[in-house]
Amino acid sequence: MNRYDVIGVFVFLFTLVAWGAANGQEVSAQGYNEGNELYRQGDYFEAAARYENVLKQGIRNGFLYYNLGNAYFKAGEIGRSVLAYERALRLVPGDEDVRVNLRFVNAMKVDREPDANENMVTKVLSGLYGMLRVGGLAIFCSLCLFGGFGFGICWLFNPRLRLVWVGLLVLMGAGLLGGGSLLALKIHDREALQEAVILVDEAVGRSGPSEDYLQVFTVHEGTKITLERAEKDWLLVRLSNGVGGWIRKGAMERI
Repeated sequence: MNRYDVIGVFVFLFTLVAWGAANGQEVSAQGYNEGNELYRQGDYFEAAARYENVLKQGIRNGFLYYNLGNAYFKAGEIGRSVLAYERALRLVPGDEDVRVNLRFVNAMKVDREPDANENMVTKVLSGLYGMLRVGGLAIFCSLCLFGGFGFGICWLFNPRLRLVWVGLLVLMGAGLLGGGSLLALKIHDREALQEAVILVDEAVGRSGPSEDYLQVFTVHEGTKITLERAEKDWLLVRLSNGVGGWIRKGAMERI
C-alpha cells in the first residue's frame, strides 16, 4: 500500500519545509501528489517517474522511497524496488511497513538471501541497533557530556551531596561511553560499508576486472552486494555468503 495517507503526506511536507525554497517545495509536493494519484490509477511506471523527479530535486525522504519501491514492484522492476526499499530503510529504520515490503520482495528474487540463524535476543538487539540514528546518538552524547560538566560544577558548590553527584557523574560517563561507541560504530557502518543492488537480469562475477577472467558466480536482479574497491569500469564485490568477484559498474546502483 502506498503512503498517500494523511500522515505520510504530512511527513513529506515537513521534509520539504526543512529542505529548501518555497518554489522548490511547491514543485516537489506537486510531483509527490501526482505520483500518488498515478499509483491509485494503476499507472505504476509513470508514478515511479514522478517520484524519481522529486528525488532529482534533492529531496531525501523515507516515505518517498517507500512509495517509489511500491511503484517499481507493481511495475515488475524487482531490482529497483529493492533499491528503493533499502534506501527508505536507511532513512526510517524503524518503519515496519518498509521492512515487511522489503522481506516480501526479497522472497521473490531469484537469489534468495540466506536465513540468519538468530535467536530472539539477537533479533531484538539487531532491530534496536537498526533503529538508532547518527543524529540521535550525537544529541544523546552531547547531553551526557554537558550533564557531566553540570554535575561536576554542582559537586564543587555543594560537596555535602558528594555521593549523589558522583553517582550522576558515573551515570553520565557510562552513557557517554556507550553512546559514543554506538555512534562510532554507526558512522563506520555508514562510511565504510558500501552496498549496492543488482539492477540487470543477470550479472557475472569474475576473478578479475576484465571479461578475460574466469567466471566465479552469477547474480540476478535485486541481489544486494557489498562493494570493496573499484578498478576502471569494474567493482570488486562480495556476496552475503562471502564469495567475492568483479562485476561491471553498470550492472548495479549504490544504495
